[in-house]
Amino acid sequence: MANLGISNAHVNQFDGSKRTVKTRHKIQTAVNVVLFSAAFLFVAAIVLGFVI
Repeated sequence: MANLGISNAHVNQFDGSKRTVKTRHKIQTAVNVVLFSAAFLFVAAIVLGFVI
C-alpha cells in the first residue's frame, strides 16, 4: 500500500459541504437541549416530591 500522505482526518474534512456540518450541529444542539431539559425536570420532580 502506498502512503499518499493523506490521513483520515484530512479526507473527512473535505468529505461534506458546510451545509451538512451546520445541519449536524443544529441537530446535536437540539438533542443536547432536550436531554438537559429532561434531566433538569426529572431532578426538579424528585426535589418537589412528584417522583418517589
